[in-house]
Amino acid sequence: MPTAIRLLNLGPAHWLRTQSVYHALAETMTVETPDTIVLTRPSQPYLCIGYHQELDSVLDRATCRQLSLPIIRRRVGGGTTYLDANQLFYQYVFHHTRVPATVERLYAALLAAPVAALRALGLDAELRGENEIEVDGQRIAGIGGGRIGEAAVVVGNVLLDFDYDRMARVWRAPSEPFRHLAASALREHVTTLRAKAPRPMAPADMEARLLVEFPAVLGRPLERGELTKEEWGEVESIEKRLMSEEWLSLHANGGQPMTTLKISRGVFIRSAEAEVNGWHVRAALRARDDEIVQAILESEPARDWSEAEARLRGTKIRDWTRAVL
Repeated sequence: MPTAIRLLNLGPAHWLRTQSVYHALAETMTVETPDTIVLTRPSQPYLCIGYHQELDSVLDRATCRQLSLPIIRRRVGGGTTYLDANQLFYQYVFHHTRVPATVERLYAALLAAPVAALRALGLDAELRGENEIEVDGQRIAGIGGGRIGEAAVVVGNVLLDFDYDRMARVWRAPSEPFRHLAASALREHVTTLRAKAPRPMAPADMEARLLVEFPAVLGRPLERGELTKEEWGEVESIEKRLMSEEWLSLHANGGQPMTTLKISRGVFIRSAEAEVNGWHVRAALRARDDEIVQAILESEPARDWSEAEARLRGTKIRDWTRAVL
């Protein structure tokens, strides 16, 4: 009989606990530790940045404080996410010897269950690219992954609903046109169960479906469990570390506002500037697969750039200055 996967269903939990548990599981994992799936939802909203990101480039700390949004840096990759009770988290912490060795195959194996769960709820869901779950071509889940110690970690969420406005407010955008393009692209390319499901969905609906699909897809039974004493001790230690200014400021490199923001698979907002025929031109560019979809240009001295903005549509990002001329 296949070895059971331990299930830790934390339910609604303190925001910090929704991150610290899977970190603790990963850091204490050995080959004897059971592979574990964690299900949870944060009781309070917060922001989470990826391991490789510079905090002061991607988030405006003053706005975050004004909105009472705490910030945490996780130890796996991915982008900045706004998280709240309208999102159901699923977190895999498996020993690296018991999952596929390549990143592409790892995501395919572990994300098959949430894709199947969404389909069972009546949505046209599929895994696109390496690790994006989409419904009708729109992203409905945020996903990150990486190796922590002996553990392979894949964490994801399903958006029951989403606060688009709050996410747009906290970005450390290099300009308001950049923020405007990012906010509109977010609404266009990121969707939710509330928008797509054929009937109203509660977190319990998605949770129940995942509990069916995890064992069916992975070919291993689930066994409800608890954290061990050692794991609880690591949770407390991890929570202190994740909240430290030293950890939050990891990768600090001057704190300049970001110039690129990924919205979804192939969709990016980019900021650029150049000297063009005596004008200093600042561009906010929305691109799909490196092709400009929309542009907003500003300059010193000021002038009307509407004709140039129209010419930029369909141009490759690298050629934007030539299209402006």
